[in-house]
Amino acid sequence: MFGQIRKWLGKEDADKRVSEQWHSEIMAMARDPEPFLRGWVTDTLEGRFAMASLVTILVLRRLRDIGSEGRVLADGVYREVFSGFDHALREHGVGDSSIARRMRKMGEEFFGLARAIDVTLTGKGDEPLAEVLRRNGIIKADQHKEALADWVMLREAELAKLDEAALLAGQAGWRKLA
Repeated sequence: MFGQIRKWLGKEDADKRVSEQWHSEIMAMARDPEPFLRGWVTDTLEGRFAMASLVTILVLRRLRDIGSEGRVLADGVYREVFSGFDHALREHGVGDSSIARRMRKMGEEFFGLARAIDVTLTGKGDEPLAEVLRRNGIIKADQHKEALADWVMLREAELAKLDEAALLAGQAGWRKLA
């Protein structure tokens, strides 16, 4: 019954629109050409997944820090992003029989990276962010790990500056800050 009331009031549609907006913002930032052009990340399906994962993790961390409303939105954003990954795999010709296995692998990689980044960025671990990125296979060459870590930290700082109400409305504002 509660779900019907939410839908009748339009809350469910609004939540979906905000999650979709965040998905769009995440993918736009993940496509920032700098990491690819400088060779920090390979311009492959795996490299694009890595960048989308990095940006998504930062957004989910920021939304989580807002409180219960942010955590609910973070769940919707996560679902929207992974729905996009599923769609992208299907567009690349991955068949139905392989989708579940690939999505499970992507989920495991995502959550492993998310845990490692969270531990590092909250100061609960000893491993520097650059090493987390290298160990998780985000970068292929050690000489780039510091540069990509700096890029990630800049995005983290940009998110920290943004107004909570705007974040809950799906307005990242990255294009204004960059």
